Amino acid sequence: MKIANFNSIWARRHAFHVLTYAEEGFAPLNQHTKDWDITKDTLVELADEVNLRNQPGSLYPQAPVSAVPRSLLRDLNDAEALCLSLEDFYRFNVARIRATKVLLDFRTPNVERFVLKAIERALRSPDVGFIDELIVIDDNAKQETSFP
Repeated sequence: MKIANFNSIWARRHAFHVLTYAEEGFAPLNQHTKDWDITKDTLVELADEVNLRNQPGSLYPQAPVSAVPRSLLRDLNDAEALCLSLEDFYRFNVARIRATKVLLDFRTPNVERFVLKAIERALRSPDVGFIDELIVIDDNAKQETSFP
């Protein structure tokens, strides 16, 4: 797993499936779907569904973007709850999406310490092994570095 700032992966961003949080507006969800033919109504629908069900959801196959519930990043600050949601996504990825390159973008605008802890814990999931390249977007990263 690596940590990189957004600008360093910009040129190759379309090679990845993105996992972010379900918040529509000036948020990573919008940033990662602007190059795809995704309407604002579709983004609102995805965000509402993910947040109402309190489970990850995806725009796949329409776009290579999935989301975890907003509350996991904005309200709860609970590494274990976020870890469980990440593991749900990894299982879904193996079963349906089949992405071997994944970007995790949980900037709010910074990547909080509990988020990194959740990501690190979720690496224990056997389904992570399907992913060849996993990058966490953190704009405070000066260069692409390995983590943990």
